[in-house]
Amino acid sequence: DVPMVLVLHGFGGSGAAMSSYTGIESALTEAGVDAVVVYPEGTGAETGSPQSWNAGGCCPFAMFEPVDDVSFFSRLITTVETDYSTDPDRVWVIGHSNGGMMGYRLACELSDRISAIGVAAGALMLDSCTPTRAVNMLHLHGDLDTVVPINGGNALGIVFPSTRESINRYADAALCDAESISTTNVVERTCGTKRVVLATDPTWTHDWQPDWSRRFVEFFAATSGA
Repeated sequence: DVPMVLVLHGFGGSGAAMSSYTGIESALTEAGVDAVVVYPEGTGAETGSPQSWNAGGCCPFAMFEPVDDVSFFSRLITTVETDYSTDPDRVWVIGHSNGGMMGYRLACELSDRISAIGVAAGALMLDSCTPTRAVNMLHLHGDLDTVVPINGGNALGIVFPSTRESINRYADAALCDAESISTTNVVERTCGTKRVVLATDPTWTHDWQPDWSRRFVEFFAATSGA
């Protein structure tokens, strides 16, 4: 059985756009990883609103409904596993911006179904995070991000935590050890056999960066087995 990769668009995005600009499938092919890749769509299109995910404190309009996206992803995973015989121990989520925030929420609230999360320019937007187990996580964030600022603060009318606060809150909730690696651009904490990693770069903006897909795929393959 092969891994399942769920690729989540950001606010106002779409599955088709996410497929086009991330190149996830090319990165998987280059890494020699066969996988079933799924590009789910957030809610909003049916009412003429920008598509979004309810990741807790972000984003409109899914958070206002409120849309039960955790249940949606639980059902989606079951459907894909049934239809494609994917490996239930290798369910990987990659999310950009609001999609990355949704990834955090799944790591907090659906950890029994998820094995690894790749967060691109996202944040942990929940008041409480109570995972039943730790999942492998790689969070990539740029110093030049003005949409979800790396140091946190108010942007677009939403108050975001800092990137370091997001990763540490998750790692604390998952009962991870203290930092095993801490450099200017990389922070890593271990949670038993799981790894929670934050990598930053002074040149990255909020936009999807050229090597993010490769980084996520290599991280998943190394931590979850390919």
